[in-house]
Amino acid sequence: MTFEQLKYFIAIVENGTYFNASESLHISQSNLSKQIIKLEKELNIDLFDRRLRSASLTDAGRLFYNDATILINQYNIALNNISNYKKFNDEKLHIGTLPIQTQYNLTSIFNEFKKDNPEINLTIDEVEDEKLLEGIKMDEYHIILARENMLNPKYYDIYPIAKDELVVVLPLGHKLSKYSQLNFNQLSGENFILMNPYTYIYQLCMNIIEEYNISANVVRTARTESIIGAVALNEGISLLPKKNIEIFHHKNLVTVPLNHNIELSVIAAKKKTRANTPALNKLIKFIENFSI
Repeated sequence: MTFEQLKYFIAIVENGTYFNASESLHISQSNLSKQIIKLEKELNIDLFDRRLRSASLTDAGRLFYNDATILINQYNIALNNISNYKKFNDEKLHIGTLPIQTQYNLTSIFNEFKKDNPEINLTIDEVEDEKLLEGIKMDEYHIILARENMLNPKYYDIYPIAKDELVVVLPLGHKLSKYSQLNFNQLSGENFILMNPYTYIYQLCMNIIEEYNISANVVRTARTESIIGAVALNEGISLLPKKNIEIFHHKNLVTVPLNHNIELSVIAAKKKTRANTPALNKLIKFIENFSI
């Protein structure tokens, strides 16, 4: 006797005929009939009264149907329990991150974690803002590394990783480079080269320009490397995270902090509704104890 035969038997009873049952099971009627005959031979009793056109149960069949449904229900419960156990004890973690690993030395976090937890299979995707947020929302990622202000703490558990701030990036010798701090009004009338429109930093800068009524001419948008090169050639100025600039050590650039401190902290985030597996708990604990 197999669970497959029990399912076939129950399907015949619940569908009323062999034909309807075979249609619901997507198997041939002859194959279905053969499996039921095998089951009856093993039990050494008729389950159906074949004198009738419909699948009518014998007394023994009715008794067996009750037991068969209990067995199948228990079988499905067992499968579901094992499935949940495997999910909870899954040793795989999928991490999403903005393209900021180099700036904040985030690679060291992952390498150290892998070294301490070789049994955990860690996959890391470096993606842009929109895909990152969509990934965590759709449970594609267990955890993401992002800017703190990108996420609503009402829906996410937040774990601080690194601090940063928005600074003004100027070409060497620019008239504003002599100041130790700058306010937003001093930036009016300048040509700006900003990060690409799909980034959180671009949206932040545009909000600042609008909020403080800065007369700004955004001449173009680009990736960080291109912005640095363009500013160094005196094509304009920029607003960038401080760490984005520091890794390049460009001698023809000057960075000046803003007197309105705009924090750009980097955090790890996990959706509150996502269950914590042992592997995920290990990563969270590691992040909480790791400081950059």
